[in-house]
Amino acid sequence: MRTATKGICVALAMTLAAHLAHAGKWETQAIGDGAEGDAAFADDEITVTAITGDIWDAADTLMYVYQETNGDMEISARVAEYTPSNPDWGKAGLMIRQSVDADAANAFINLTGTNGLKLIHRDAQAGATGPGDAGVDYDLPLYVKLTRVSDTFTAFTSGDGGSWVEAGGGLGPAADIPMNGTIVAGMALSSNGPDVAEIVFDTVDGTDVFTRDVEPGGKLATTWAELRADRGRVVR
Repeated sequence: MRTATKGICVALAMTLAAHLAHAGKWETQAIGDGAEGDAAFADDEITVTAITGDIWDAADTLMYVYQETNGDMEISARVAEYTPSNPDWGKAGLMIRQSVDADAANAFINLTGTNGLKLIHRDAQAGATGPGDAGVDYDLPLYVKLTRVSDTFTAFTSGDGGSWVEAGGGLGPAADIPMNGTIVAGMALSSNGPDVAEIVFDTVDGTDVFTRDVEPGGKLATTWAELRADRGRVVR
């Protein structure tokens, strides 16, 4: 795990209660050139903060909070709060990737500030990302879910976390993306701009390693509040 910001490496120790025999822990990774960010765990919330480029084209820059998994799976979470940096094309949501390489194949159910919600995807390593069509409107708080069945990835939304509908926008709610062996799945955030973006997830759930409560997991040696003050920024 690492968090890079203004040349400072911040050590972030995070552990989760082992509610399952195969329980692991969340990892954090700033993916792509110049990406900065962190993740904070408190009670049942995961707060992700980032200053990055975009999740688009042939390679991404983002802050990623993830666990390794394989086979058919799903992950869901409630988006409680979202403060984008670039309201048009900053992106946040749930992502499944072949790896943490910047150009990895991936499926991403993402929220933007003004361009709605939709599933975007890169179908092969270093391939194009799309579609570019507009997303659908949404209101917070909102539950989002991403599933994998064989090579088919499908996005869902829910108002209550119990009744799910396939998420529209773009070219539809599903994409066929070949992924092999161990993959990674979790929460992704890009600011797509020079200011800090922030998103708060809670009620994280799903199959396999994701089915557990989030426990407080350590304390940052250097907080984002200090880093933002150093940059002269204020984020609500």
